[in-house]
Amino acid sequence: MLYAADCANVTRRDSLAWMSGQPPQLRDQAGVRSGLRIGGAIVLGIGLIFAISGFASFFSAFGSTSPPTHFWMAFVGLPLIGVGGTMLKISLIGPATRYVAGEVMPTVKDSLSYVGLGAGQVACPKCGEANSADARFCDHCGAALSVSCPSCGHANLPGAAFCSACGKPLS
Repeated sequence: MLYAADCANVTRRDSLAWMSGQPPQLRDQAGVRSGLRIGGAIVLGIGLIFAISGFASFFSAFGSTSPPTHFWMAFVGLPLIGVGGTMLKISLIGPATRYVAGEVMPTVKDSLSYVGLGAGQVACPKCGEANSADARFCDHCGAALSVSCPSCGHANLPGAAFCSACGKPLS
């Protein structure tokens, strides 16, 4: 938690990352992603130039008696193409994964609801098994699936210290 004495040493980026709940190692994730995209495109472009020049030198030597002079450029360009492509893939894996998850998850939820899993079920906090939504105790281990508030009677999750409806202590 941030206190007033600590606020003088906190940058705006740090406070935004703290408020969003990001772990410290992910605070500059957007900067790293941008660096990989820009660097990957540059390395890929240089690799393409080297590879094209090397192969052009190689194939142009077929019609003459002299050996290819710049064929070594192909051996430099091909690994650069691989490195640049990998950098671009790494920079785009997060957005691609989020897109696929957004497209697939509605289908998965519908399928699980159709076979009777997911919708209308609650996981037991003790054993993790699925129970019907209206169950008060776990069918597998007998643990309480909710704790009733003594003030208002609202059902709260086990382990909660305060009622989520009225805010009063549950103990």
